[in-house]
Amino acid sequence: MLSRGLAYLRQFEKNLWILSLGWFVSALGFAISIPFIAIYFHASLGMSMSQIGLFFGTLAVVRAVFQALGGEASDRIERNILLIYSQFFRAGAFLFLAAAIYSDWGFWAVSAAMLVNSIFGAVVQPVANAMVSDILPVEKRLDGYAITRSAGNLGWAVGPAIGGFFAGYSYGLLFLISSGITLLSAFVFLMFLKPPAAARATDRFKFSDLIAVRKDSNLARHSLLIFALYLVVAQLIAPFSVYAVEMADISEHQLGILYTINGLMVVLLQIPVTRFLSGCRLTVQLAMGAFVYAVGYSLVGILPGFWYFVLAMIVVTSGEMFMSPPSLALTSRLAPDGRMGRYMGIFGFFVAAGWSFGPLYGGVILDHFGQSPPLAWIMISSLAVLSGLGYLMFTRRLPQRFNTRS
Repeated sequence: MLSRGLAYLRQFEKNLWILSLGWFVSALGFAISIPFIAIYFHASLGMSMSQIGLFFGTLAVVRAVFQALGGEASDRIERNILLIYSQFFRAGAFLFLAAAIYSDWGFWAVSAAMLVNSIFGAVVQPVANAMVSDILPVEKRLDGYAITRSAGNLGWAVGPAIGGFFAGYSYGLLFLISSGITLLSAFVFLMFLKPPAAARATDRFKFSDLIAVRKDSNLARHSLLIFALYLVVAQLIAPFSVYAVEMADISEHQLGILYTINGLMVVLLQIPVTRFLSGCRLTVQLAMGAFVYAVGYSLVGILPGFWYFVLAMIVVTSGEMFMSPPSLALTSRLAPDGRMGRYMGIFGFFVAAGWSFGPLYGGVILDHFGQSPPLAWIMISSLAVLSGLGYLMFTRRLPQRFNTRS
């Protein structure tokens, strides 16, 4: 069994592993600090859940647009260059964040640094996803996305545990550590990553290209359904962390353990789960993930206490493993030649919008219905059910050639 596993891993070329290493280091730097920024806003700056949600929602338009711009740019500029410079700017933003918190410069300084970090983080995602498609043939891309996600989630497994330990000393220290680690990821991409040349777009860029989703009905359906799903997925960072620590009275250290469980599950199980489900249509996998997400987040409100949160996190992470690689694989299958970056950028636009508006969506519900946690979290989870039903309907409309791994 071990020999089969090693043979499976050896089939992928070196560039995929280097990209995965850089992804791990980048995710580690992000995960050490970002899950705790909402707690800093709530506990140190006295912001309400709705205000925190509004802050993350304000980042939505900028982050989503730069996802699309980053994907479009990656069809015209060498993708590795975009990765490297984006990570350098993100490291600088983390450093400024540390200074702003240490010096108590207030909300506007912190939010400006968060904005810069979000812009360049938004550029990284579609570029890296498009690069996976450059490196791997069509039939291996689903596995490739599972591998890179496992690498990123290894960062999520380690990062919050480190962050939960240092958060008790200083929030500023978290962002100082994040800056150094993000800088390291830039050097990984700079020194070692040598991806193959990708097909380049040669037509003149027009801003109307960014709404190309309207020209592809299949991409439009996928984008709208993934947006609805990510409004629920996005509860993991801000609403869940504030609810768990400030309302359900678990410690920041225990919160770090929950995020570590999330990351470790993906690291250990993402590839086996992806291989086990590889015979299912991509839209069916997405529907399964959406329904499991709905169950997991409903449990957050129904079951109080740390060990019940562990159970909820296990269910939520299972939904994540079901839906994330096939969502990227479906996008890559829909993309025409020379437009991989654009399609990944458009996909990223809707994912980023979900991540950004999700905290506002969850925050408003918790502010108004937080006295009844079961009702609040069932309301939050309802959009995942709608997304799952939408993907099941999409299965009947989408041509088979787009809906399989090869």
